[in-house]
Amino acid sequence: MKHIVGFSGGIASSVMAKIVADKHPQCTTLLYHSTNSEPDDNDRFRAEMANYIGLPITEDSDGRNIWQVFRDEGYLGNGRNTPCSRILKQERSLKYIRQNLPAILYIGFTLEEYRRAQRTFARYDKHNIVVQFPLIEEKLTKAECEHRVKNCWGLTPPLIYSWAEHANCIPCIKGKKAYWGLIYMYERLAWEMASSMEKEFKQRIFTEAGTLEDELGNCLRLAKEYLAKKKNGQKQLSLFDYPCECAV
Repeated sequence: MKHIVGFSGGIASSVMAKIVADKHPQCTTLLYHSTNSEPDDNDRFRAEMANYIGLPITEDSDGRNIWQVFRDEGYLGNGRNTPCSRILKQERSLKYIRQNLPAILYIGFTLEEYRRAQRTFARYDKHNIVVQFPLIEEKLTKAECEHRVKNCWGLTPPLIYSWAEHANCIPCIKGKKAYWGLIYMYERLAWEMASSMEKEFKQRIFTEAGTLEDELGNCLRLAKEYLAKKKNGQKQLSLFDYPCECAV
């Protein structure tokens, strides 16, 4: 039996990978599908984490970035329709696992993300693929995962966590307005690219609002509110209605 870890390189998937590798050191695969749209520091952390676990990263990637996928598909992805995740992540993981059966796929959803786990379980179950969620089974939260990475293992998480919830692509088209305000503040080139793609496709990333340019004021206001609450340790609304279901 092969044990295939969805190794995205975020904090949660890294802790999950360590748990699985410790149990199955001889037959664990750290599977990674690049979107060529992530911050460079994600690559740094992913490599350091793989070295700490003691296993190589198995990369199986399409080669395109999210913008190339949108152009090839002929439409701009948005919060409800994500060809980037489907093509660059989900379909590749499904193909890889089918080629490596018998296998168990492990995904690093934390205790707070049990609903995401339910959706992902259903997606793979219809293909008769076994998927497990070790962090949920061990009742581990995202805070506990961060504690292990930083305080137990002495590793520095990806820099994106200083202002975002997930180590996603930059940008992630599923983000809400506060997220896009943060993208404007921290990743201006990505915001400008997304705005130019809206004009090119004559489509909007916000399915029930104006363009990024039209909504910039609201986006920045919400982003500043988010950061203020984060700084003060207050609970803030999520940057995503439904985070990207990349799977791996």
